[in-house]
Amino acid sequence: MMRAIIALIFLLLALPAAARDLAEIKASGVLRVGVNPNFPPMSSYGPTGQLQGFDVDVARALAKRLGVRAELVPTESASRVPFLVSGRIDVSLGALTITPERRALIDFSVPLHAEAMGVITTDRLTVTRWQELNRSDVTLVNMRGNQSVGVLAEKLPLPKTLLVDGNADTIRAIAQGRADALVENVDFFLGFTKLYPDIKWRVLPEPIFTAWCGIGLAKGNEPLRAAIDTALIALHRDGSIGELWTTAYGAPMSVPPSAEQLRPVAASVGGGGYRFDWQPVLAALPYLAGGALVSLQIAGIAFAAGAVLGLGLALARLNGPAWAQRAASAYVSAITNTPALVQIFLLYYALPDAGVLLPAFVAVTLGLTLNAAAYLADILRGGIAALRAAELEAAAVLGLSPFDRLRFVMLPAIVTTVYRPLANFFIVLVLGSSMAALFGVEELTGRAINISTANLRTIETFAVTGLIYILLTLIASAALGLFGRHVLKLQR
Repeated sequence: MMRAIIALIFLLLALPAAARDLAEIKASGVLRVGVNPNFPPMSSYGPTGQLQGFDVDVARALAKRLGVRAELVPTESASRVPFLVSGRIDVSLGALTITPERRALIDFSVPLHAEAMGVITTDRLTVTRWQELNRSDVTLVNMRGNQSVGVLAEKLPLPKTLLVDGNADTIRAIAQGRADALVENVDFFLGFTKLYPDIKWRVLPEPIFTAWCGIGLAKGNEPLRAAIDTALIALHRDGSIGELWTTAYGAPMSVPPSAEQLRPVAASVGGGGYRFDWQPVLAALPYLAGGALVSLQIAGIAFAAGAVLGLGLALARLNGPAWAQRAASAYVSAITNTPALVQIFLLYYALPDAGVLLPAFVAVTLGLTLNAAAYLADILRGGIAALRAAELEAAAVLGLSPFDRLRFVMLPAIVTTVYRPLANFFIVLVLGSSMAALFGVEELTGRAINISTANLRTIETFAVTGLIYILLTLIASAALGLFGRHVLKLQR
């Protein structure tokens, strides 16, 4: 408990690292640039494992203008602003749309490129205009942290929304039937449709609106922002940006920045430094509390079902025929030697190719159940091995059936022996349920990600979320301890 309190104090008192100024960057000889590693042709890993694409080329061109080397830092969409605020990167690319909400936390360069919001869908959806998507029977997919998520809430409030963490996952969700359409910059995502040639993809002809993307910098870092503006304007005017775009996309930029947009911007007022604002997070506490209940539900189901399956595996390994012992041992070995996240990925993403489409909640809960069963099998096997032979012999003499022996003799003794390890494993499952966020399940972590990508208050949001997790585990530990002492009569 003391460790949890100390961790919480550090979490709540943690301050964002100061952004490096231009002099520090030049002294180090390195400009740290955030790029999305899963966003072709903006940026992605090439055949040799090196990052390549439009953003990568722009990063190197900017660094060359500043007289330094570009250090590429993989940064997913939802991490762009937090990475800048925390000082992990000096500038961020990755189609960072210029919005008032982001301007409250970071600064922007002059525009790098436009993004025209359109709709990618398939022939399964019989619509011809984006306005026809505003129906409750339609599911729109998008990525957490994208500016277009807010557009969906404003212009298309009726459809259900599936939020994923990777660009490729948006198109995969449509191909697998989990979603019907994507509202985003069409140019950025069409490349992923080539992975599913059997799907009849469609792009609706009318764009929703056009926005502008710039290069993000830490708030108040004026010398660096001025230097980036100067370099970027020069790259626009000599045609370098246009050439890099054409190379990446195979066509010229449809809406290049105007001469007016490429004029240097006046220095921002108010200075730099991060200012904490807890109000948006505190207002979302009921939403987070609902997510905590979902986390407990996932952990509870996985633990109960995993314990039943684990008991069967333990009995098979100890008393089953040779083939059952080998099968149970192979299962336990396979599960305990692969990460639970990989197992859930296979259930969620691989099974649809075999015609089995599991909802995200089911896939996560099933994956954690199958994973828990292997670990609980070993815990329960230890409890079974600790049974005294005299008790089993007495049960046999009394004529108890195998089921009654299991129910009245074995299980009480096993639970008494392994109760504490079982209780600890339940806490592990509560924390492990956070993996569900990667699959769009709105448990505690998933809801925290949704909140932080909407209000951009990542530090505040996850400090509060960390506190909720600590409270959950402390309450669960206390409840399990009381149950063990007063119901099972266990000693401290």
